[in-house]
Amino acid sequence: MNLLIVSIITLTSIINDNKIDLNRLYPNPIIDIKYQQEWQMNLYEERIEEFKKHPIGNNKYNVHNIVNRGISGDITEGILARLDEIIFYKPIAVFLLIGINDIFDIGIPNREKITPLYVANNIIKIANQIIDHSPSTEIYIQTILPVNHEIYIEENGFFPEHNVPLSEQIIQINSMIINQADVQQYKVIDLHSLFINQDGLMNKVYTTDGVHLNNNGYGAWVKCINNYIQESQIKN
Repeated sequence: MNLLIVSIITLTSIINDNKIDLNRLYPNPIIDIKYQQEWQMNLYEERIEEFKKHPIGNNKYNVHNIVNRGISGDITEGILARLDEIIFYKPIAVFLLIGINDIFDIGIPNREKITPLYVANNIIKIANQIIDHSPSTEIYIQTILPVNHEIYIEENGFFPEHNVPLSEQIIQINSMIINQADVQQYKVIDLHSLFINQDGLMNKVYTTDGVHLNNNGYGAWVKCINNYIQESQIKN
């Protein structure tokens, strides 16, 4: 099941060191990533190959220093396995949106181990690893977007039946991330509150199927994080 596409956006300074073997910055193709499903694995490998062809330090689109390092269907373990590239380039800022793919599907082996606490801890671990190796990088963690199971059922005919409702799991993860922001060195961008309706579901004006964003949704998301991007640019 192909869920949110963007997981990492980096705001970078230009770095280009031809003496470095850049291949060492990327995961080995045969790496075994915990809880990664086959469809996710294929997308992961394809996107990593794209990253190798267009390294962060050499990909500035002539005028911009924003690089998308999201992978369709990626999970928190997938990001933890590929942080070397991010850390190597010491980006000005990292905008992280991850977590829904960890908890959406129910047919994953050992699914009971993928708890909100596990996912939140992984997200915080991602932030801390970047901070430890690139302390000047600003980390912005975006809260997981809400879902709308009613629209999803209308579009797809079903919705995974979780032991703990998916919306509740999302709220738990987001709460842990927000609560830890005071003691951790990252900032929180609360997308969840922006996209939710009065019933606690994804607002229908922002979504195609209750999970994925439509053009309005992406427009609202870009408008929201643009303020933080401009803030990081000014500081640097």
